[in-house]
Amino acid sequence: MKNLLLILSIVLIYQKSLGQNIENEPYAFFSKEYIQKYNNKSVIEIPEVSELVNIIMALHKDAENEDNMFDVSTEYYKRVKEYFKESINHPIIDSIENNIGNITLLEEHNIKVFSRESYNFYYNLKMNACSYYFDENGNIIHNGAVKNFRDGDNLVDKYLNLIQSFSKQSNFRQFYRDNKAYYDSLTSTYMRLNPIQQMQNWLNKKFDYSYGSYVIYFSPLVNGAHSARFFNKGEFKQAFMFVCPIETNPEVSLIDDEIMSSRPLFTEIDHSYVNPLSDKYTEKINHSFSNKKIWTYGEITESYHNEYMIFNEYMTFAIYSLYLFDNYPEENLYKYLPYLENQMVESRGFINFKDFNRELLKKYKLNPNIKMSELYDYILEWATNVNKA
Repeated sequence: MKNLLLILSIVLIYQKSLGQNIENEPYAFFSKEYIQKYNNKSVIEIPEVSELVNIIMALHKDAENEDNMFDVSTEYYKRVKEYFKESINHPIIDSIENNIGNITLLEEHNIKVFSRESYNFYYNLKMNACSYYFDENGNIIHNGAVKNFRDGDNLVDKYLNLIQSFSKQSNFRQFYRDNKAYYDSLTSTYMRLNPIQQMQNWLNKKFDYSYGSYVIYFSPLVNGAHSARFFNKGEFKQAFMFVCPIETNPEVSLIDDEIMSSRPLFTEIDHSYVNPLSDKYTEKINHSFSNKKIWTYGEITESYHNEYMIFNEYMTFAIYSLYLFDNYPEENLYKYLPYLENQMVESRGFINFKDFNRELLKKYKLNPNIKMSELYDYILEWATNVNKA
């Protein structure tokens, strides 16, 4: 179920501002010490305060009635419900339920989701929680780097006293310690099935653009609700991804398992390369994708409310096909493509993705050293002709 529900990973919240290189304060401050710690490093973590906030939100009374935000299928979720059952009436739970709700059935996809406003609240708490830690006295402290991953108020700061209170009342830190081995096993699996350095090297080469650091945060409680943000602070650029864990599939080969498992992370990282380049092609994109009914259908894609957002989703997923062509046997690529294309067309509603993907791949195969700007020019010209239909 989780792979299908990745259709909603960004669809409900991803806007141009979420993918931009944010240079202005008050969003982030990277000290010399911080840059030294993270430069040229990839970090994969289930941070303690982040997991605390994910648990608080997953205790929502309707967590099991919605199909995307929380993964309620695991033994871990059962442990969460059992351990924290005595804290279910804490005031922070009321605050969560007052701001996350209004479940709607997307009939075309038979998926129930919370409202867009609910997702905005959820992402604000989940993403910003990753900037906090417990100090030696057990107090929750901001690390001083990214001040806000979202526009508007930092909701962790707003609810900090209640979050701290819940942690103490429920003895959360003991729960986290008890499950540390499980968290470590998830992190190990994630690292094994996601060749992050390979992805980074390939994207850096193709886009002639690089990041000093990738930081990947996840929780066992996250289902399809993914997001990303990246910051450009002069000479240091850092990309953050907020994703779900992955599991080994014993029914497929190791290569196929890696290809299937890598896609969610790659297309989050990929946004941090595609979006800045797309910024230079806004006029062409608006022209080539102006006929929205050619490119999207259904309630899910309604959240991609402009040409820029639609094109970027097409491009980020199609570029994954190019990455696979360069790094995996061709037979594995073509075995995987129908799955990728079906997910985009049937599950997500990007109705021309298969043709777009195959056209881009065909052009790329003729010259794998082609500049990304030339690929943009080619596919946008192709899209212009399709757009007239």
